[in-house]
This record gives sequence, C-alpha cells and structure tokens, in this order.
Amino acid sequence: MLLLDSEAMSAVARGPALRRDRVRALMAEMRRRGLPVATVASVLAEVVRGMPADAGVFAGLRRERVEVYPVDARVGVRAGQLLGGLGAGSELAVDAFTVAAADLAGGAVIATTDLTDLRRLASLASRVVVADIG
Repeated sequence: MLLLDSEAMSAVARGPALRRDRVRALMAEMRRRGLPVATVASVLAEVVRGMPADAGVFAGLRRERVEVYPVDARVGVRAGQLLGGLGAGSELAVDAFTVAAADLAGGAVIATTDLTDLRRLASLASRVVVADIG
C-alpha cells in the first residue's frame, strides 16, 4: 500500500510538477502491483482549509482513486504508542496517525517530504518505509 501524507496529497492536488510526477509514479507502481493508494483522514486536516482551493484536493482524491482510511480507536491507540516510544508530543500526531495506519495494515510505503519525523516514527513500526518525494 502507498499512503500519502499531506505533502504528497498537496502535490497531487496542486503541487509543483516534479513532486506531482514523483507521487504519480509511485501511485502507478503500486497500482501495477495491485496495491491500494490511500491517505489517512487526519491528513485532510492539514490540506483542507474551507477555501475554494480545497476543490483541488477533492478532485485529486477522486481522480487518483485515493482511499481515505479512518482514524479509529485502534489507529489512535497505536499512534499514541508510537509517540510515547519516541517521547514525542502531539505536534507529531498526524504523522503518528499515518504511521499507525500503515503499521496496522501490515506495512506500507509513505510518500512524504517530511523524512525525519516519519522515519523516526516508522522505526517503531513493522514494514513501514518512507519514500522521499522532495
């Protein structure tokens, strides 16, 4: 599975051409392998602002057939465990939700430009790889 974080979602919606192309290449490879492309509902809080530009986010979700995984109790608890494992606070919550969803799904590739935080969190998870789209 490929999980898109906020930078990857923004790239799909309205990002610079090079970043958008990198994300689309990752999506194409995952689809070629029969694997899903998704994001986590909490990521939407980072990219949606109640403005006309949000239409690009929603169009990208539809056009690219991106599934949106919920942040339920299991994801919330796992995210808290990851944050606790790092001694981190809620400033990394959205990243932790993303890694937690990947971990609970049995592993994933997370597309991002936020390598440092996501790699730290992923180091506490199983089969979670962070891919640089920068």
